[in-house]
Amino acid sequence: MELANLAKCLLLGLIILWIQIHGNKGCFETERLALLDFKEFVGSNGLDVDYLLSSWVDNSTSDCCKWERVMCNSTTGHVTELSLNNTRQYDIESISFYDDENIWFAKFSMFQQLKELRSLNLSYNRIGGFIDDTGFETLSELKKLEVLDLSSNYFNNSILSSLNNLTSLKTLILSDNIMKGSFPSKGMFYLNSSLRTSD
Repeated sequence: MELANLAKCLLLGLIILWIQIHGNKGCFETERLALLDFKEFVGSNGLDVDYLLSSWVDNSTSDCCKWERVMCNSTTGHVTELSLNNTRQYDIESISFYDDENIWFAKFSMFQQLKELRSLNLSYNRIGGFIDDTGFETLSELKKLEVLDLSSNYFNNSILSSLNNLTSLKTLILSDNIMKGSFPSKGMFYLNSSLRTSD
């Protein structure tokens, strides 16, 4: 009996070692489709996303872990980092970047499938609110999200209450938005005590 248990442990150890050496050979289908939803959503605003996100192709053999702006865990294949800054390709040096007409509304429910996501950069997108009226509550399902960069958007203080649900956050960047007044620590009570903010 002990020999059988030892054999099982050795076999499990070899499987884990093989996975660590060879890594996962592709991203998860649900995560790939979520990223394609984001690309389609951005493209619906009249942008040439085939140029901007040229590696993001709707092909089941395409590994989203190899797409630009995407990083995955090399062992599990889960998406862990997204760099979606300036997806609308604004000239951030131009004064027109700050025009109200550049404001658009995001749909954060698209990211719900990325359960292992640790870092999300949405800076320089001029996002002013949400399409689905849920705010950042949809991101609360991302229990491992530690870094959220929302700088250079068009958020006001109203988003702070919905950020309250992101209890795993360690770094929150809110600089260059339209926040007014002092930072309402009462409204952010449930956020991680080690949270580092930039406003």
